[in-house]
Amino acid sequence: MPIVPRGLVDQGKIRVGAQRAERALAPDVIRIMYSFAEDVQGNSSLFFRIVISDAASTPAKLRETTQRIISKVLHEIRAEELGLQTYFNFRNKSEQAMLRDPFWERQ
Repeated sequence: MPIVPRGLVDQGKIRVGAQRAERALAPDVIRIMYSFAEDVQGNSSLFFRIVISDAASTPAKLRETTQRIISKVLHEIRAEELGLQTYFNFRNKSEQAMLRDPFWERQ
């Protein structure tokens, strides 16, 4: 897949796609945030930070939940057209409440 610089990506489409995914995946998904940066190999990348409900993050549900979320987000942002690497990180609501990491809050 060719790597495309951030400035050439329609960031509005990514924002709208992430918002659609967030609404469609509620109540399991509380927030979807993302940022652009280079990965460790220097490739332009899109990093997602997704806060999920405590109920969706139980050990019995976590794998299915995260796979469903990733699939929906990639579909909604039309990832195959972006030319960016995508990475996903998850945190549940209780973990974020304890850590209070501002990077994981809506900005």
